[in-house]
Amino acid sequence: MAKFDEEHGPLRSKARIDERDISALEDNLGYRFDDTLLLEEALCHSSFANEYGLFQNNERLEFLGDSILSFITARTLYRMYPDADEGELTKMRAELVKADTLYRKAQALNIPYMILHGHALKSDSLPKSVCADAMEAVLGAICLDGGVASAERVIKKLFLNDAEEQSAMHNPKSELQMWLQARGMPLPNYELLNVEGPSHAPVFTVRLYMNGFEHVETDRTRKGAEAKTAQLMLEDLRGKFGD
Repeated sequence: MAKFDEEHGPLRSKARIDERDISALEDNLGYRFDDTLLLEEALCHSSFANEYGLFQNNERLEFLGDSILSFITARTLYRMYPDADEGELTKMRAELVKADTLYRKAQALNIPYMILHGHALKSDSLPKSVCADAMEAVLGAICLDGGVASAERVIKKLFLNDAEEQSAMHNPKSELQMWLQARGMPLPNYELLNVEGPSHAPVFTVRLYMNGFEHVETDRTRKGAEAKTAQLMLEDLRGKFGD
């Protein structure tokens, strides 16, 4: 396991001089490090390592964090949206783990002011990429310190807790399913009635019947037809049972 040891005193000294509140960061992450030197390594930019002649910086942890974030996000979305195709899943994952999102999460955790960097960089104006990379490095450090399960818990807390709700707003089928589950009602059963037209441009007809309401809709994809019936069914159910 890569870590800083006592011979790398400048790193530990600067951490103390800056009086960085590592405990507050751990509280916000919802994770306590057994090896806090891993967290210090995650917060060490290459410019600082170069100035002090250190052997490690956070680039290797960033590589690991990027990989674990991508994997956990992909697996969660795969399970969350069984009807989504590869293109849709890729777009959702890209939105959740893009650089701007990482930067915002780093800001919320006060990571920019905890990064060890060279004198040419200023804490109050670090490039977004430096902050985003440090966020990924922290996730990599958690993975090494506590394993994949620990990293997954933190990633879900920071990046994925709102994903289902946000995506459901643009996904009538998911929104209908969530509405029904919250009330203990049976889940919908979409019936494919017909497929017409040429193979390169088919038209799908889908029927949805439940709780006394029925809707039949058509679309150029089965998924689209199901989404239309789900939206109308949700409007009917809300009108009958309330939001």
